[in-house]
Amino acid sequence: MARNLFDALEDILPEAQPAPGDTAGWQRAWRAGEMLAVAGVAAAQADEVGQELLPRARVYLAALLTGGELSPAERAEAGRTLALLGDERPGVGLRDGLPDILWRPVEAGPFIMGADDGAEEEKPAHTVTLAAFEISQYPVTNVQFGAFVNDGGYHHAAYWPEAKAAGYWQEEGQFKGLWDNEPRAGPYDFGPPFNLANHPVVGISWYEAVAFCRWLAEKVGYPVRLPTEAEWEKAARGIDGRIYPWGDQEEAALRCNMAGTGIGATCAVGMFPNGVSPYGAFDMSGNVWEWCSTIWNEKSYPFQIQDEWTPDHLRTDVPRLLRGGACNYEADGVRSALRNWRYPYSRGSDVGFRVIRPAK
Repeated sequence: MARNLFDALEDILPEAQPAPGDTAGWQRAWRAGEMLAVAGVAAAQADEVGQELLPRARVYLAALLTGGELSPAERAEAGRTLALLGDERPGVGLRDGLPDILWRPVEAGPFIMGADDGAEEEKPAHTVTLAAFEISQYPVTNVQFGAFVNDGGYHHAAYWPEAKAAGYWQEEGQFKGLWDNEPRAGPYDFGPPFNLANHPVVGISWYEAVAFCRWLAEKVGYPVRLPTEAEWEKAARGIDGRIYPWGDQEEAALRCNMAGTGIGATCAVGMFPNGVSPYGAFDMSGNVWEWCSTIWNEKSYPFQIQDEWTPDHLRTDVPRLLRGGACNYEADGVRSALRNWRYPYSRGSDVGFRVIRPAK
């Protein structure tokens, strides 16, 4: 039966991927990928024809995911299929057992932060000058955060001083935030599609994001941390005060995963290349809110540059900034200047994070 299935799929998945504009061809490739996922990676790897089809299907689905051949909702489904087959796009998974982070450089200098026509906590628009840094091209994915979990990250006390001081981390290597019914040693699992490998990790608190940064820094040998909200905003909108990463035109439903896009949940990272920021960072509007290191203060503008990784600024139980909007927000909620916050022990199906490092 498996042999007949793979033979049939070989006819559907030609050696040359569909041409641009061949919507029917791309839909066939998508459906063939779904059938291959149902058969399973193990079955494909055990079959001579399946072994040849699997990498081909991955390439086609990756191209479909980031192309404009199908609707965003259909491409999100293709991304879910790709997660089941193994998403091998750079920056999405692991390399040598560690998160394969693609770093996007952000040059030193001034940028316009805030907005004069936004909410009160966004005012005034003002100039902030930052040192150079590099930001991850994508939010941290489930498979990348899973490397931290599988390496015993929840059991290493050195990664959890703030959570331990606040009583949320236990010596047994478990975390229990305010909304957790039971202690856990990994992200809160909201089920599929939120827990798929190539989707941004969700169900994690600010404390867990900080612990991941400490773990990754130890593994790679250079500083890794959450962005300040100023760093996040510059990486998202560039220097000219634009409203969205792509410019001032709304077009949000076509350029990011937000309420009007029709996906209704998180999607695979990197699905909207036409919504990329001036520095090449994807998903900085929509998909998930992203934790920042900055302490929330609605009257904190103009922004004051300071070392946010000192013990004073890493104190417990103070609200932390969220940036970027999420898949369940309308266009006004995915603007680059929009500020949101939650307590650091909070977690949700719409909150993840990305990381930064010093510029080389």
